[in-house]
Amino acid sequence: MGLYGIGKDLFSRTAGFLAALIYIACPYMFFFDRLALVDGLVSAFGIWMVRWSFHIVHEKVSLDRGFLVLGVLMGAALLTKATALLLFPLPPVIFYLWRTHQKEQFWIHGGIGCAVILAMNLPVLLGGPDIGTGGRIPFLHRPGYFIAPSVLLAFPWEIWYRNLVIIREFLVSYMTLPLSLVLMASLVYLFTEHRRAEKVLWFWFLFPILVILVIANGFFSRYFVMMIPAAILLIAAACDRLSHFIIVTVKKLAHSTEKARMKARAGALAGLMFLVLFNAAALDLALIHRPEKAPIHPLDRMLYIEGMNSGYGVREAADFLANEARDFRERMGYPLPVMLPMSPGNPPQGVTVYLWDHPAVRLVPAYWWPESPRLIPGDSRFTLRPSIYHFTPKYRREISLLNRAYFIYPYTTYPKERFLKENPEFQLDRQFKKLDPNLSVSLYRHHPKPVEMPE
Repeated sequence: MGLYGIGKDLFSRTAGFLAALIYIACPYMFFFDRLALVDGLVSAFGIWMVRWSFHIVHEKVSLDRGFLVLGVLMGAALLTKATALLLFPLPPVIFYLWRTHQKEQFWIHGGIGCAVILAMNLPVLLGGPDIGTGGRIPFLHRPGYFIAPSVLLAFPWEIWYRNLVIIREFLVSYMTLPLSLVLMASLVYLFTEHRRAEKVLWFWFLFPILVILVIANGFFSRYFVMMIPAAILLIAAACDRLSHFIIVTVKKLAHSTEKARMKARAGALAGLMFLVLFNAAALDLALIHRPEKAPIHPLDRMLYIEGMNSGYGVREAADFLANEARDFRERMGYPLPVMLPMSPGNPPQGVTVYLWDHPAVRLVPAYWWPESPRLIPGDSRFTLRPSIYHFTPKYRREISLLNRAYFIYPYTTYPKERFLKENPEFQLDRQFKKLDPNLSVSLYRHHPKPVEMPE
């Protein structure tokens, strides 16, 4: 809806409809909206940030209400992921090009919007919430993600060229050739017509790419999800104009009735959409029915389809644990403990999606492991947290509740041999294979030693 609204306001109702249609079929969004949920959410916030910025520009809302909503959207985007900062220049660029900053009380209400952003994020960044993950600010906690300032000052052309090649590979893999060609046609319109709408959309598309190109020391294709909506809007507008160009160029149609021209333009649009989206739809269908054979980037194939981060084996492991839990509860009278590592992602967190709130399962975040190599603490009691993301409330429970517990082994560099050496009472119980035959979802079971009775 947000993309349709932007296309309708900047170009035409037809362009808005085409943008929504292309968004649904574009392999980049089709793939990552289902796999990279956080990046997809940042992209959605970016769409609505632009939408509300144009509401302010076109005076569809008052300045106070407009900046309040815009501040909430930007604050929520930053709260979702720090890479949302790459979208923050968009509203100022829009306001500058439309001279909105010259309006009375613009800066006062803009300051209120900035205050909303700070109010939503400072408690998390400075105080630390009861719910959260450590090291979430890449600039502070992940300096290895970025090229060092000393290296940047030396103009690392080789690194920049490598980044450019990787970005091109990512975009070519998911944008398909027809979509890319129409996007290039939109670039022609930018240089011939100099419309502000195209300038904003090209800035939206190119600015995050350039920043990643210059400062990133490694990145993934999902990082570019936030700027693909801009490319989709440009493609939709170009298709709308190309259909009009076809009607004007064909002399027979140029002198026909308005009704005939409208029918011809609808036919031209349908033909263009078929040509532009045929390859995209074919890739979408391959991702649905034959993901292991879909022609996607090799890194994403390893990450999301063949590797440990893929969903293969996750549902099977969850179903197995659910069945075990029902039998365990009938025998023991309390839920089956399933221990989890603190590292997010598949396979442990994928399994817990299916087991969340299961009455026969008690999820136990093992926040002490592997810093403490013993998975079962040596004390008589242990601290139980609601999840790996919750630091409170904390409950003290008897250590005996962990007897016969399952442990979902994480995707980690911690060797399984070392784990078994430090925890001899755990044994491999079940494995659920990934597409890569060397990888699997591994479930380890706790087998407590029998208590020796005194003679």
